Formats: sequence, C-alpha cells, structure tokens
Amino acid sequence: MRTRLAVLILFALIFRSQTATADSTVVVSRYSLDATFKPELARIEAVATMRFVCQGSLPPAAVCFLHGELSVDSVRLGNRPITIEQKPVFYDYDYSLIANQIAVPLSGASCDSALTIYYSGYFHASRARSQSDYMRIDEDGVFLRAYGYSPWFPMFVSARSNCPNATFDRVLIHTPAEFRSVFTGTQLSDSVREGWRTTIWNAVDVALTGAQCTAQRYTVTTAGNCFVYCYTDSSSKAAGAQILQFATAMNDLYGKYYRKGTAGEPLYVIEMPPYGDISSGNVTGLMASTWKIFADDANAKRALAHELVHPYTAVPVDRSDPMYCYAIEGFPSYFHLPVLAEVLGTDVYDRFIDWMEKLYLEKRQTGRTRWGAVPPEKPLLAIKADELSTYKDEYVLDDRALLFMNYLYRHLGRKRFFTFTSDLLNKQKLTAETFRQTVLKYLPGATADVDLWLSTTEYPDRFHLDHLPSRKK
Repeated sequence: MRTRLAVLILFALIFRSQTATADSTVVVSRYSLDATFKPELARIEAVATMRFVCQGSLPPAAVCFLHGELSVDSVRLGNRPITIEQKPVFYDYDYSLIANQIAVPLSGASCDSALTIYYSGYFHASRARSQSDYMRIDEDGVFLRAYGYSPWFPMFVSARSNCPNATFDRVLIHTPAEFRSVFTGTQLSDSVREGWRTTIWNAVDVALTGAQCTAQRYTVTTAGNCFVYCYTDSSSKAAGAQILQFATAMNDLYGKYYRKGTAGEPLYVIEMPPYGDISSGNVTGLMASTWKIFADDANAKRALAHELVHPYTAVPVDRSDPMYCYAIEGFPSYFHLPVLAEVLGTDVYDRFIDWMEKLYLEKRQTGRTRWGAVPPEKPLLAIKADELSTYKDEYVLDDRALLFMNYLYRHLGRKRFFTFTSDLLNKQKLTAETFRQTVLKYLPGATADVDLWLSTTEYPDRFHLDHLPSRKK
C-alpha cells in the first residue's frame, strides 16, 4: 500500500505543472447521465450529455476532468464528432491525486449545442488517503462521491475551485438486478428487465459535491418522504425500522428550525460498509457497525443526526471567505444537538457538551488525543478552505465551533436561538461579516466575547461550562 501511495504521489508531482493553466472556462448548467455499472468487473460504461451556462458565445476550447482510471471513448458536439486530447494530470480533488484531463474544442458551437462524452474504465478500491474516501466499484457494489473525492462523470472544475451547482435532468443507472441504486435528488422509477435493474433519477440545482452514487444489495423501506436502504439480514432490517422513525422525526424538526426549502424533499438513508459515515446532498450513509447498534446507542443516533443536518445548514459561502470552513463543517458539528435534545432529552445534550469541552481542554493542554497529535489551534476565522480536511474532525471545527454555538444557545435561550438560526441559515449568501452582524443582532453587547470566540484562540474561565448539572454533583 505504501509503495502504491509513493508511486501515485511521484506521478502526481510529475504532472503537477501540466494543470497550472487548466482552469475551467465554461460552467455546466445541466447534465444527463446514463451509467452502466458492472460490479464483478469493477467497471463503468457511461454517457454524459452537458449543456453550458452561455452568455453570447462559448470559448474556443475548455478542459474537463475524469477519474484517473477512466478514459474517453468518443465525443460529440451537437450532431458532429470532435477530436479531443486527454492525458493524466495532478488533481488533488480525486482521492488518487490523479485525473484524466480532457481538452475539448468548442469552436463553432452555439449556446444551444450539447456536448456528449462517452467514457468507460475501471474503478478500483481507494486506499490512497483513508477508508472514508471510499470510492470503488467491486463485487460488493458501487461507492462513488463526486467533486472533492472523485470525478466519476466529466467536470469542468479545476481542483480547489468554487464548484457551481448543476441540474441533473435525467440520470439512468443500470446494475445487475440484485443491486439497488441511490443517486442524489429524486428517484423517478425502478424497473428490472432481463437480469438488469434500471433506476431513473433527477436532481435540480444541486452541488456537484453531493452527486454521489451508491449501489448495494439493499432492501428498501419508506415512510413519507424518507427512504431507508439496508442490507437484507435481520439485524440490519430491525435497525432500519428504528432509523426510519428517527430520521423522519429529525428531518421534520430540521425543516422547522433551519434552512427552508429542504423539508419535503426525499431523504435517502443508506447502510454502508465500514468506510465512514457520509452526507451527500439528500443522501446520508451510516457504516454497518453504527447501523446495527442504532436502537440502543445514543452516539449512533447523534452520528445520524449530524449527517442528516448537513443540507439544512448549507448556506452558500465563497471558498475565499473566512467563514467557509466554519460554515461547511462547524455548523453541522453543532446544529443537530439542540434538535437532538428535543427528541432524546436535555441530559443527552448536556453530557455531550460536557464531554466535548473536556476533550477541547485536553487538546489545548497536551496537543494530543489518544489517537495522536492534533494540528496547532487556529482562530475559527483563520482556517483556510484548503485546511478544511485538517481541522474538520480533529480540532477547532468540531469543538471550539461547537462550544461557541453552545455559548449562543445558553445566552439566547432555546426559542430565541431558533429564531437566530432561521435568520442565519436562510440568507442567500453568508460571509464572516454577515455572520458576526447576525450574532450581535440577537446578542447585542457581546462584541468582546464574540471577537474572542471568532478571532482568537483564547478560552477564558467565564466560557467554561461549570453550570452543567454534571459538574455540580
């Protein structure tokens, strides 16, 4: 494994310079995908048809990216075939650190022209970074996430660029009949013919980061707009029934308190192999070990609540803004907790907050956890977009960010806090300055404390949680 990683990194470094001028010059507004998965061969054969955002005319050429193991078989622009150039390049928004770069000539194309790319290839298990980057096609099924993990369909987005939303008008997923597929958005149909299952999906104005695709040997249960996909063994089915009830309740409350427009949409909750929990648009995945203990484990419920809240906290923030990392990972690290308290009781909330502060103080004092060293602490608004993966699970974004939100919750009170969250999370766009202004709108006079929380790493005694019932025993 280490040898493979060293080869990949060396290969990536060799081709790093080739992407220096490979910035995208077009934006895809609409996709249609038709993908056939052959799990026993670890293979995908697919067609992607794209239409662009176009004002006046298209540029003479543009660049798109595919996963490094995939290759383009042919391309059509409108009704005519065109010749493209493809080559491997460094692309660190693919888990393998390499992508296939395709240079596409667009000369003579009109704004109405559709670009159709036929592509295929193998998609072997990802182990280059961590198990949670779980992209693979193998005999167990399909596990694919999109921008930020792997471009399994063509993307005109350079690594670490702002990623525009797109509409997937029609997505056809073909698998052997024993597999059931989940995409992002809404499933329109599910049919089986001659040993093959075809599901059809569409997704309107979704982030490319959320365009995941999973196919497993699932059984499906549903209640209202919530669909639970679990394995066929009895323990998975029993846990699935509990998960369906819990997810429906949490989803309803998130829609009441947080970002509007998400409630009422389909919600897909899937059981996964042990590659880490995920949240991709309106699809939430729990690894099998968490799934099986769900009924009797508060931490399993909290894990699902955390993943479910992501779309309800997804207020748009530019990657260049100091608020980016805090909004992307800091918000969901906390906002599930007050709602979880409503479902499971305030003692669950208090115990978890107590534990998180103890971990935070330990990290500040020792620079370590039981798993090893943590990165140096930074102020919440000093974490850059490229540092998101460093801080999202280890330090600051899941503890200091959480503790600051708890500070607001305690000072505002439950009712006023949810008025604040409705105001905050329904903005058309969020910046560090509008966040700060919104906080002070509901908590005037707290300027000094807010500045300490956001712009320093100080944690004075008055912030400590000595008021918790568990501390007074």
